[in-house]
Amino acid sequence: MGKRSKLYMDRKSLILDCIKNKKNIKEEVVVSFMQEELHEILYSYINGGFSNKGFVFYPLVKDLSRKNINKIDDLRIIAAFLSKNGHNFNNTLSIFENNKPNGKTAPAFISAFYMDFSNIKKAKAKKKEIKSNKLDFNKFEKKDMEYLRPVSELNRFALKELKEYLLEFYVHGSIATRDYIKGWSDLDTLIIINKNTLNDPKKLAKLRDLLYKSKKYFYKIDALHHHGHMVITEYDLEYYCETFFPLELFKFSKSIFGERYINFKIRKNKIENIERFYSFVNYFKNLYLNKKFNMGSYELKFFFHAVTLFPTMYLQAKGINVYKKFSFDLAKKDFGKKLWKPIGTVEMIRRRWKTPHKIRFVNLISSVNPLLAYQLNSKYWDMFHNISRLNDINIEELAAEMHALASNAWDKIKV
Repeated sequence: MGKRSKLYMDRKSLILDCIKNKKNIKEEVVVSFMQEELHEILYSYINGGFSNKGFVFYPLVKDLSRKNINKIDDLRIIAAFLSKNGHNFNNTLSIFENNKPNGKTAPAFISAFYMDFSNIKKAKAKKKEIKSNKLDFNKFEKKDMEYLRPVSELNRFALKELKEYLLEFYVHGSIATRDYIKGWSDLDTLIIINKNTLNDPKKLAKLRDLLYKSKKYFYKIDALHHHGHMVITEYDLEYYCETFFPLELFKFSKSIFGERYINFKIRKNKIENIERFYSFVNYFKNLYLNKKFNMGSYELKFFFHAVTLFPTMYLQAKGINVYKKFSFDLAKKDFGKKLWKPIGTVEMIRRRWKTPHKIRFVNLISSVNPLLAYQLNSKYWDMFHNISRLNDINIEELAAEMHALASNAWDKIKV
């Protein structure tokens, strides 16, 4: 894959190296990069963002992972660079003078970064208006309402507890489009955090607690759920990167808060799309070359998630935004039958997917610490129920086929 792959693998290091060593770098690149990194920190933080200790002992421990601490420290370097180039990050940099990033100070750093970032000069962006359509439970089959009870519970929770902090709360994916498969499909959400919350570290910390607790509804739908709430901010709308959540997907999303129109200013995002796609390519490469075929249930579900999302990521890297369901036939045209085989295999697995019953105490524990409860459940399954055998899956063969497909796809992307 050569130098081009190395560029996307080491992009962060290259940008930081240019800044530290005063090498030439476009200001627009640094601004966009800061937004990406800030987005990643916020996404991790509002979904917990704890160290391993925090994930086990929450709510007694509400710390911050070393990875997130390092990311905040890296943002300080970027903020200092932008300040020297005529942008005002004094509010953010002043916090670093007397504080170090940790679980308690993280919301103050995140808040300051977003407020300062919102005031910097940015490249031109294209305006677009999107309509939110309301989530309507009357459109679901009555026979499925027991299965969908966690969704209705999340709906009530969001209206009661979260509306103060959010501009919007969406359900998207297969549940929003009502083509879910019980036992396989997960509950996908997107939140837009409002400016008032981002401007107030105490509110941001409170939102973190509420959102982490709300993850129990995800695991009631899918015990192997591997992501939390997708997140963007009201500030992001003013310089929007579609890599976060393509505008095309809003057509298939449903709002818990009701119908409304939201305005976006869309920036260029070609590099971000390609970089994100390369992370998928590299994931399959590492699985195959490092022979990581002995997967537990949690890792196996993540692998399948990556396989089914691969066509969408490939098309986005080509500059084509399309809803996941329609990506398969469109992307398939670029590949031969042999290369496309693993996508079809996972599609068959999806239709006949089997999982054991959850252990009884999981739902009880999940009301206190959702992730811990369902991690314990997945470990129980790994010990007493082999999911790959239950579903007749040849992981080694699939990993090899996905590596071949991903390598071929990467060669097709024009940088």
